[in-house]
Amino acid sequence: MFYSRQRGSALVVSLFIITVMGAFAAAMIRIDWSAQDTTTREVFSTRAWYAAHSGNEIVLSKLFPLGQTTSAPQACDQTYDFNQQVELFSCQTLQVSCKTHSYKENGQPANKYQLESTATCGSGQFTTTRTQEVWAKDLNNNE
Repeated sequence: MFYSRQRGSALVVSLFIITVMGAFAAAMIRIDWSAQDTTTREVFSTRAWYAAHSGNEIVLSKLFPLGQTTSAPQACDQTYDFNQQVELFSCQTLQVSCKTHSYKENGQPANKYQLESTATCGSGQFTTTRTQEVWAKDLNNNE
């Protein structure tokens, strides 16, 4: 008597479990995809940041060569393109612009240099651009 009233309940329970497990699997796939997307963007952002930093360092080494007591202002007031070298970071572009700002310090002429480096890494929806700005100035020989 009780057996006849319970017919088909296993089918309903199994369909419910399959539906819940399917929804759970879909949610896990979405979370995994989101984590991969975030990681990819983070990697390209870090590469772009370090590429921009490296561009500023290269131009600073041209502005302040080793073994010299003064800066080399002729290395500034231009834009540098390091598009070939930036492939080491798996990036597309790296540009560094340099501007000279002249001023007087303690009656002596001096220069301030404004460097702005922009790097672009990634492709498609993962394209990431980072910009860094650096200021440097001449030191007095008295310091």
